[in-house]
Amino acid sequence: MKKFSCTRSIGEEIYYATLIAEDETQAREMAVAEVNQKWQKNGGRPREWSLRVLEPEVDGPARVLDCGYHEA
Repeated sequence: MKKFSCTRSIGEEIYYATLIAEDETQAREMAVAEVNQKWQKNGGRPREWSLRVLEPEVDGPARVLDCGYHEA
């Protein structure tokens, strides 16, 4: 498992999620699902998210650690 930082911008809003996932595909899907659940479909599509690995090896299970948004 890896710890990821995920971001997506829509106009002046930046959505972010910090999560633990198996790979980039799972990380993007988890970020989309979490944002859609909290902010009514603002998660977009997985390919619209930028990812960065924060820690290459962490203990599972896959989970969202933090999620939010702010204006640019």
